[in-house]
Amino acid sequence: MLSLAEFVVWVVGVSVLVFRSAFEAYRLTNTTFLIIEVDDIYSEHPYIYAKLVPEADTILLLDTGCGSASSDRTVEITSLRAFLERVPVAENGGRPINDGARMRYVVALSHCHYDHILGVEQFACDSPVLQSAHSPAFVARDALPANSLCTALGIRTPQFASILVPHNTMLTSVSGVPLGMTLLHTPGHTPDEVALWDAHDLMLYVGDTVYEWEPIIFPAQGNISVWFATIDQLEAVVMSSRLPEAVRINCGHRTVTRPALEVLRAARQFVSDILTGNVEVRWRRWRRGEWHVDYRQEGGQFSVRCPERLVEEARHQRRLSI
Repeated sequence: MLSLAEFVVWVVGVSVLVFRSAFEAYRLTNTTFLIIEVDDIYSEHPYIYAKLVPEADTILLLDTGCGSASSDRTVEITSLRAFLERVPVAENGGRPINDGARMRYVVALSHCHYDHILGVEQFACDSPVLQSAHSPAFVARDALPANSLCTALGIRTPQFASILVPHNTMLTSVSGVPLGMTLLHTPGHTPDEVALWDAHDLMLYVGDTVYEWEPIIFPAQGNISVWFATIDQLEAVVMSSRLPEAVRINCGHRTVTRPALEVLRAARQFVSDILTGNVEVRWRRWRRGEWHVDYRQEGGQFSVRCPERLVEEARHQRRLSI
């Protein structure tokens, strides 16, 4: 593995070219890479996934990261597309993931928050961009500046057209060749959240629905009761696989190739403990016109940060269901 965001091309044992890049890449399966934006100015460090499907001449990307917003001004490669097409990756035999730009792209957005969409314009010019059809109004062009949080941060909102995809859709290339992934609607974190399920490789990609070691953040439009239903749905997908205990979960931040059932069940239990009052509020702050709260599990594996209103709404919904 090469040093942080630094890549060397060797020709007959001689170093001829050095790239410093805003990204790192690691192989997860025979066909799939994790790409990490390592030093963005927002300190999000988003996880991006690239599945190579040679028979479709296509790379399926899940998310596009923070665009060119690197804190390190010495890096030459800040574009995700340039990284894919130009930067050698040690775990790809020293070749770029899309060597020579031979393969086309299909881009799926796990949800519309800025740290997952700021690089999308690099691909939208010539590649389909897929979003959830669950809540079209939420991802509409006039709603995107606010719902992406770009307005709140005072940054430009990317401009792109997208295809709204129904729940439980098998994804294909532009020419109709299967890409080996099923898109699932997984609202809760946001109304437009999606997951990708790779039944062959037993890999589940869940965006920001859940992850470990950083706060799971519900925005104002989140819904904790709906999130519980999504967690149940994802567990059902895992349990329906041929080897449930072998399924690995891959998230939008921090968590990768962890046992899916373990992570889903532990996250559900922690949020349930919040609703029953078994987890104390660490802090309460006034932000964007309402009180926000922060909860943390002892040991820090899971934490939640959200408007307090969402917790109260979920508690009320739970009382009604009893």
